[in-house]
This record gives sequence, structure tokens and C-alpha cells, in this order.
Amino acid sequence: MAGAIDAAHRAPAPPRGGGNPIVRYVLRYRWQYALGFVALLAASLTALLPPFILRDAVDAIEGGTTRGELARFGAMILGLAVIESVARFGSRLLVSGTAYRLQYDLRNDLADHLLTLDQRFYVGSRTGDLMSRATQDLQWLRDFTGPTLIDVTRTVVMLILGLGFLLTIDVRLALIAMAYLPFVSAAVAYFETEVERRYLQVTRQFGELANRVQESISGVRAVKAHALEDIEIAWFTRDNEEMMGRSLTLARYTSGLFPVMILASGVSTGLVLWFGGRDVVSGRITIGEFVQFGTYLAILAAQLSAVGWIIASWQQGIVSWGRVSEVLRTVPTVDEPSNPRPPAEGGGELRFEGVTASFEGQDVLHDFDLVVPAGDTMAVVGATGSGKTTLANLLVRLADPTAGRVTIDGVDVRELALRDLRDLVAFVPQESFLFSDSLRDNIAFGRPEATDEELARAVATSQLENDLVQFADGLDTVIGERGVTLSGGQKQRAALARALVKDAPILVLDDALSHVDTHTEEGILRRLRAYMADRTTLLIAHRTSTLRSADEIVLLAEGRIAERGTHDQLIALDGAYARLYREQQHVEASERGATDVEASAVETPGLEPGIDIETGDTSEGGAS
Repeated sequence: MAGAIDAAHRAPAPPRGGGNPIVRYVLRYRWQYALGFVALLAASLTALLPPFILRDAVDAIEGGTTRGELARFGAMILGLAVIESVARFGSRLLVSGTAYRLQYDLRNDLADHLLTLDQRFYVGSRTGDLMSRATQDLQWLRDFTGPTLIDVTRTVVMLILGLGFLLTIDVRLALIAMAYLPFVSAAVAYFETEVERRYLQVTRQFGELANRVQESISGVRAVKAHALEDIEIAWFTRDNEEMMGRSLTLARYTSGLFPVMILASGVSTGLVLWFGGRDVVSGRITIGEFVQFGTYLAILAAQLSAVGWIIASWQQGIVSWGRVSEVLRTVPTVDEPSNPRPPAEGGGELRFEGVTASFEGQDVLHDFDLVVPAGDTMAVVGATGSGKTTLANLLVRLADPTAGRVTIDGVDVRELALRDLRDLVAFVPQESFLFSDSLRDNIAFGRPEATDEELARAVATSQLENDLVQFADGLDTVIGERGVTLSGGQKQRAALARALVKDAPILVLDDALSHVDTHTEEGILRRLRAYMADRTTLLIAHRTSTLRSADEIVLLAEGRIAERGTHDQLIALDGAYARLYREQQHVEASERGATDVEASAVETPGLEPGIDIETGDTSEGGAS
């Protein structure tokens, strides 16, 4: 996570809130907090009035009193208790209720902000850590801005007012009672620092543990295929033991302050009993005043005994505050233009002009120039790491170039609103992601208003319709998390259908047919030709069979165009493309031979189609 935060730009300090974005949420509800603290102050002051009545009652009993007078004292204490209860209920309702609303706003805004961050942030982030910040840290933040804030404020108010009342009774006795405060202050400072440090370690380990669980569940098929369950359990046990160790260390520090406070309060009470008792005997103070002083001392001792828990909650909130603020302060490297331009009226001409792009400090494209005429299909081929996917990412602004510009119909893509830009482009990335929803909703994801006829046309073009008979509910089949019930080829074809339904003027296919067999691929490409006829298409692929129908082909090498031309021209050139083509021909011939063997295996017991143990995908044509 730290790598992602450091890699991204920092936001300038906000005009309000002292540079911390969460302060703005607190200020948003400042009047609710203000009223809550007024009620809390009233409750605290009311809680400190009964000792005055108790003093008068004790002195009255000593001097002789009536039942009516005692009843009056009791009624006054009861009345104060009612007032305190109402005020305390109001303060908690206002402050704690506001904390829930603040958490609601913060959770929504955090989710929105995470969706604005670009892939550079997520490359350096861990899913488990982000989940921890969005769940556990927000929970602690809610407690921090609600119950913890109430308890801290009440403790401070009660200590200040209580000490003030002690001084009004007897200054010497009050100084004796407060003699332990320097020791307590030193202990609080020590435990406060240690609790913050230990809690930060716990939250980091919780993120590691959550990430371990997420990876184990997501990769469960690979774990089972390689019989690595015992190793996964051992890794989880190790992380869980580390989590337990850190939590126990935190618990020792959060619990350590409580006995310190009890001991200090006990010593203080003993000193007050000794010196105060002597003052009563000497007539320096009355028995009522001594009882009043002892009652205040008991109230303060109760407040001090809760300091350990309050400090723990406070530090947990401070750490969570910092962790959530760290994400909110992260500004995406790909951001909205301040004054976006409307898309130009045109056919979708694409230009890469002097583009240099880097990833993790290394240039992927070098002073790159390419023009894709409107309505043409430009195919891009090249070795892994040559910059093919970077072209697609630059076009839809998943990343921005470090030099040069990318334009659509003459307009720099950085000048377009991100929504307008992405409405112009239907993008099928290398890794097809499907949601745990119905197949229909996944395909209509980019255009929820798409008609059944449009969905059916996209499904037919992607040749996914051949597989619908395998699903009991057809398009309404829920496909599970990440499309777990589909094969790799079915996922790719569903993603392709989703792009076709979007009906955008520009189509980008980034190795979008790598998991389908050659026969299925040829059928999809035949049907795609009509769709691509009036659209600008950027076709990125490894298979030369995918590229042959393109108007032009460019071969990339080390971030530059090494060869360019039609399929026939590049074959005649007999360069790198021709060599790649011959290699692909050999591979496809081998695939056809394997398909023939699989076909014969249907009638031969003991022989089954090949299965990819990593993904569970079959290499069978219709379901690959």
C-alpha cells in the first residue's frame, strides 16, 4: 500500500480541516456536535452537583434534622439524576448518531474515490489492505468520532470541574489528592505512544491476513490442482499467529494503564483519608465537607480508571484516521480535465503523436507515432513487453503518456471528460472480469438499457450463443464470483459481447480471443467484420490468424514500430512478422491435430479432452 501511496501524487492541503480530509466531514456536522457537547457539558456539571447536597445532608444529620428535610435532599438528588440522564441521552444520541452519518458519508466517498484512482495505484496496493481500511478502519473511525469522543470530552470536563470543586473545599487537601497526577501523566504519555504503535502493527497485520484469505479463496482451484492445501494452511496459520501475537501485545498495553490508575487512586484515597480525617477531628473542615471531598475523589477515580480504555480507543481512532486519510489524499495520476472539451464530430481517427510512456520508471513506448484512419482496423502484434497493451491503456486513459499525446478526431484524450472518452471506446482487456451476477447483466453492464434484440445480436456475434444450452437459465444464469462457472473462453466471449452491446464508435480488442480455439476465433472474426466495417478498431493479438483481416498491421519491438504493412506485404518482407506467422502456422497445425485426437477420444474410453489445471478451462472448441 505504501508503494501505491508514494507513487501517486498528493493532493494540496484542503482549505479547511488542517490538511486532513476527514476533518471536513466532522465540520460538516459541526452544529450537531456542538449541541451534543453542550448537552454533555450539562450532564457532566449536573453529575457533580449531588456532592454539594450530600454535604448539606450530612451536616444537617449531625446537627439534627427532620424527615421532611431529608426527603427534600433525596428529591433534589433524584431530580439531578433525571436531568443528568436526559442530558447524557441527548448528548449520546446527537454525537453517536452523527458518527453513524459521518461513517455513511465517508464510506460512500471512499468508495467513489477508490473508483477514481488509476491502475498505477492498484498495482502497488493489496486488496486485503484496502478492504481493511474500508471496513475495520471505518468502524474504528465511527467509534472515534462518536463514543470515544464523548468519553474523552466527558473525562476531561469531569476532571477539570472535579479538581476545581476539590480546590474550593480545601486547597491543601486537594493538592495532596492531586500529588499523583505527574506520575499518572507520565504513564499516560508512555502508554499512549505504545498503544498507537502497537495498534498500527495490528492493523497492518490484519491487512496481510485479509489479503492472504482473499488470495487463497480467489486461487482455490490452483491450490487444489497442485495439492497445496497444507502449504496454504501453514501460511495462513503463520500470519494468524503473528496477528494473535501483535493483538496480545496491544492488549497488554491497553490493559496496563488500568491497574496503574487503580493503584494511584488507592494511594490518593489513603492520603486523603489520613489527612482529611485529621482535619475533621481538628475542626478545620466539617464531616459534610469531608464526605463531599471523598465523593468527588471517587468520581474522579472512576473517570481515571477508564483512561486506559479511552486512550486505547483514541489511539485506534487516530491510526485509522491516518490510514483512511492516506487513501483520500491520494490523487490519481489520471485525472479529470478542469475544462473538458466535447468530443469532436468525426469517424474516430486515432493518432499517437510522439508518445513516450513509462511503467515503474522504465519506458515502454519511445517517441511513438501511429495514425489509425477512421473506420479502419489496425492490428498490433509484438513480443511480450513490446508496448501493445500500453497503446490500449493510453487510448482509454488507464495511463497517460509522459511525453506526446493521443488524440481522437484531433482532440487530445486528456482534454475529454473521462466519461465522454470511455463512451467513445468499447474496450476488451486481456483479463476478462465478470461480476457475480447474471450473464445478461454482465453483458449489458456498459448499456443497461440495451434491448433483448441487441443482446442477442452481441451474443451471436461473440459465438456465446452456442454455450447457452449448457446453462439452465440461459442468459439469466448467475455465473458466480469472477464468472467462476465459466471457462476462460466463455469469459472472453462474454466480455466481447459486453463491448459489442456498448455500440461505441471505437473498438479496442487487447488479445481478447486468446482463450478460444482457432476454429471458434475464425467464426467470431467473420461475424465481427460486419460490426467493424464502420468502426475504428485497434486489434491487439498474438495469433497471426487474428490479424490477417486487418487493413494494416504494425509489429512492435522495444516500444517502436519495427514493421508495418498488410499481411501480404509483411509476409513478402520476410522479416520478424513472417517468422512469427510461420511459427503460428506450426502451432495452429498442432492445435488442429490435438482437436482431432480429442474428437476420437469421445468414442475411445479412458481418453478425455485436455484440461488446464490452473483455471479448470477445457481446450474444447465450443467451451474454451
